[in-house]
Amino acid sequence: MIFRFLTVSLVAAVLASSAQAESADSVLALSTDNDLFAPTQTDRDYTAGVAITYSSNSEEFMGNPVSRVSQGLDRFVLPYLGQEVGSPQSAALELGVYGFTPEEINESAIDRSDRPYSSLVYLSSSQSYQALGVDSGWTTSMTLGVLGLDVFKSGQNAVHKVVGSDRANGWDHQISNGGEPTFRYSAAYHQYLDGSESDQKYKVTYFGSVGYLTEFGAALVFRDGLISSPDNRFNPELMAYGERAPGVSAPGGRENYFWGGVSVKARAYNAFLQGQFRESDHELDANDLSILLAEVWAGYTHSFLAGTELSYVLRVQSSEIKSGTGNRTLAWGGLVFSKRL
Repeated sequence: MIFRFLTVSLVAAVLASSAQAESADSVLALSTDNDLFAPTQTDRDYTAGVAITYSSNSEEFMGNPVSRVSQGLDRFVLPYLGQEVGSPQSAALELGVYGFTPEEINESAIDRSDRPYSSLVYLSSSQSYQALGVDSGWTTSMTLGVLGLDVFKSGQNAVHKVVGSDRANGWDHQISNGGEPTFRYSAAYHQYLDGSESDQKYKVTYFGSVGYLTEFGAALVFRDGLISSPDNRFNPELMAYGERAPGVSAPGGRENYFWGGVSVKARAYNAFLQGQFRESDHELDANDLSILLAEVWAGYTHSFLAGTELSYVLRVQSSEIKSGTGNRTLAWGGLVFSKRL
């Protein structure tokens, strides 16, 4: 029922705006992540995700009900961070699902030294507040979701059956099994560096979030090559596992560029490992987790005919767990296919 509501909310917002936004800069993107897309080809930790994202700068779309709620939070929060809130320059809605598994997925018993199973079905709303040509700005996002549903479990085991991989047998022990609502709000400040040129873009981002991921950090991001998409709609540093709403680029003209970056963050809380209010069969304590995390990523984007683009990214993150079987580096790859509408 909740998954249907999230789906209907996204579809209604897109349809309501697309009929009136013929001159708007709008993008529809389909993205998928998988640890098998990385050279290590593991089947554990952040193991897979899929999402559909609609991004637009049309006034009709930015006035949809979900975005209005998100913008209301921005008007409350951003003044405390020194930002006067006007109208956003663009907005995005994203519907997705992603999940995490321990190393031994064929075992149904709990491995207390490894991470728990966990998954999230979510609807995310994101806004960009910087104007084109300005050397700084803000990006915010609000995510509503449900932990512990069977959506990811069913999808993973269906795919594994087709490709001949092991069935994941421990999903009955996932965090918040049966479903529990969750929430996250994030804000990020971008400083576009003076050394940027038309074929080389650099920026520093300071970001923070509260909710099922509570953290703050900083990132250095670059692009190098033939670039035509605006800087304020290219934010790979704000991707949180499968969530891409703040980071989907808007294709401009022809593009062909490499991109990458590095981030360091301090994480105070992770519901995918620690659980929430509902009791779970397996949870980790805050003392079991690493506070400081580092992440690096590298990607390539290439445009094709009719406003289509394909991107690949490889992401590597330091271990989230201090010791035991779960103490290992995370690595996954992602593909994004986007179409300018």
